[in-house]
Amino acid sequence: MFQQFIGDGANIFIAIVAVIVGFATSLGYIDFLKTKKEQKKD
Repeated sequence: MFQQFIGDGANIFIAIVAVIVGFATSLGYIDFLKTKKEQKKD
């Protein structure tokens, strides 16, 4: 129902946004793990 309203363009846009959000989240998580390891060394 919802997809018929919006069309293919919005689906592509949503997919791109989801990829960007996922990428940013994974980068933040990797950075968090790195800082955790560095704190353990001290």
